[in-house]
Amino acid sequence: MKKYIVTFILSFLTFAILGGVFANFIFLPEFANWHTLYPEAVRATPDFISGFPVALIQIIGLIALMDSLKIATLSSGAVFGAVFSAGIWLIVDLQMVSTTTFVSYSYVGLDAVLSAIMGAIGGAVVAWSLKKFA
Repeated sequence: MKKYIVTFILSFLTFAILGGVFANFIFLPEFANWHTLYPEAVRATPDFISGFPVALIQIIGLIALMDSLKIATLSSGAVFGAVFSAGIWLIVDLQMVSTTTFVSYSYVGLDAVLSAIMGAIGGAVVAWSLKKFA
């Protein structure tokens, strides 16, 4: 149980730091543009109450899958984390492209790359922590 708690805390901190950096410099300015163009469809600020569980689900899923698959090296954790995170956000973003007029393929590509970076770093942290605290 200890390995899961420590891994969760470390991965949560990793994703929070990286997510905060990417949000402030890339995503929030883009969302502000969308709000300007479509004020009735896009919130002025993201809703933390619904966004926070998304992060928890992603982190818990990453930990559970990596532990089940016995991913234990930094490199395999990074690769799995990148694919897992980019895959999740490609699903979400491509759905947004199919249902809106303002989400572009360039945004989808940018989000996939940034999600892969976050996932790679997060996956490496998870692999290291699961092995270290096993």
